[in-house]
Formats: sequence, structure tokens, C-alpha cells
Amino acid sequence: MSDEDDYESSIAPAGSFKLNIKGDDYLVRVMKPASASSLNELQMSLKRNREMLKESFEAMHETCRDDFLKRVEQKHVDYFSPTQNALVARANIDLLIPLINVKGGVAAYKGKLEGLPIEKHIEKLRNKAASDVREEETKSRIGGFFLMMLVLALVTAILLVFF
Repeated sequence: MSDEDDYESSIAPAGSFKLNIKGDDYLVRVMKPASASSLNELQMSLKRNREMLKESFEAMHETCRDDFLKRVEQKHVDYFSPTQNALVARANIDLLIPLINVKGGVAAYKGKLEGLPIEKHIEKLRNKAASDVREEETKSRIGGFFLMMLVLALVTAILLVFF
């Protein structure tokens, strides 16, 4: 059975849960760290998962850029991988924070997005990536328009001076 068949199934395997982001189903597998994991290892894992979440957002941004600006063929636009990676990183963050605190460390959710439910957090990241790219596109168009108007004004001024 392929991974795609697993996604179609309504029952998620043990240690997994299914989420829907922007109409696509994602299967998130989470494994608890070994009980012998040290506090330092858990804290390093939390830090790495936060880095993975940032990297996933950057990948979402690039995917949106490919989709909106570069007009890459739809079959080559990969929203799935960065979203899946972000979901796994965020699920791990949710698991690690209480474990760190139980082991005597201090860990807390950062920012208002980490406090949201996983699917809302990742959906907001996807929406932010898309709006950032659309904003870039708009600024680019406005900049091009002003450049064209500047050239037109310059040409008009030169024509008025010499004719």
C-alpha cells in the first residue's frame, strides 16, 4: 500500500493524526522521545524543530513565488512538502514543551502562533507566505509603473526643451 493510500484511509495509524490544511489531508506522525533523553537533548530538539518551522515557512514562501510570480507548471509546484514538514515540526514542539517542563527545564510557547492549534498555525503560515508574495508582486508592478512614468516624464521634458 502506498503513502497516498494511507492518506485516503479515514483511520490514522497509531501515533499519527490527520489534519486538513487548505483542502489537503496531511498525516502527521509523532514519536515521543526516548524516556532516557536528557533535558539538554530535549531542549536542542525543541530549538531544531523551531528552526525547521522557519525553514518550512521559507520553503512555503518560495513555493508561492514559483506559483504566483514564476508561473511554474502546477504539477511542479510543491505545497505538500513544506506544509508536511511544518506540521511535523509544530507537532514535535507541542510534544517537547511539556516534556522539558516535566524534566525540570523551562520551555514555553513562543509568539501567538505557537499557541494556536496546529492546523490554524500552519494555515496562517501558508496564508502569510502567499500574501507576502502577492505584496512583492504588487510592489514590483507599482515600481515598474512609476519607472515607466518617470521615463515618460523625462522624455516629455526633453521634447519640450528641444522643440
